[in-house]
Amino acid sequence: MSFSAAKEGEYVYEISRSKFLGFCARVKSDEEAAAFISALRKKYRDARHVCYAYVLTDSARSNDDGEPSGTAGVPILERIKAANLCETLVAVVRYFGGIKLGAGGLLRAYAHTAAQTLASAGKTEVELCRVYTLSVPYALFKKIEKRPLVSLYKMLSVQYNRAVECTVAATDEDALQQELKSLFGADYVLTFLGEERVERER
Repeated sequence: MSFSAAKEGEYVYEISRSKFLGFCARVKSDEEAAAFISALRKKYRDARHVCYAYVLTDSARSNDDGEPSGTAGVPILERIKAANLCETLVAVVRYFGGIKLGAGGLLRAYAHTAAQTLASAGKTEVELCRVYTLSVPYALFKKIEKRPLVSLYKMLSVQYNRAVECTVAATDEDALQQELKSLFGADYVLTFLGEERVERER
């Protein structure tokens, strides 16, 4: 089980005349991350630093953007990892106030801003699922309405055609098939559509 930021988040932190603006976003690729950072640089072109970190499903990146090595990108990345988040980016725009914070002060400021920015975004559960179309007769679909399928990760959509057509996500196909057979016998059609990462509220 993994988690991602539930929505975009923002946070502002001021210390010793320096201002730290935190931003959180969902990203699924290096390209999406680069586009988000580029937009921040354009919007805050007068800022001294735009430091960031992000975690994807199979990689992670961080950037100090001119701050002393290890004082910005790394603490941001550590906050993301500590929250057990993937597909999540945190960027911190810093306006220098004229008073040096020192390496320790910078590290604490970036870590604090990142943590509070993540808190403002919240988290949502994300899982790699197998997605199917489930077709069942109207009369039998009432069984699902009365007792939701335990083996489902999430019901994605429901359409009422000649039969009830559901798009469903599950992590265990065998468990799903067993539950469907116990409810419907052979009177259903399950068609595999592919795999995708699916989110649901905690």
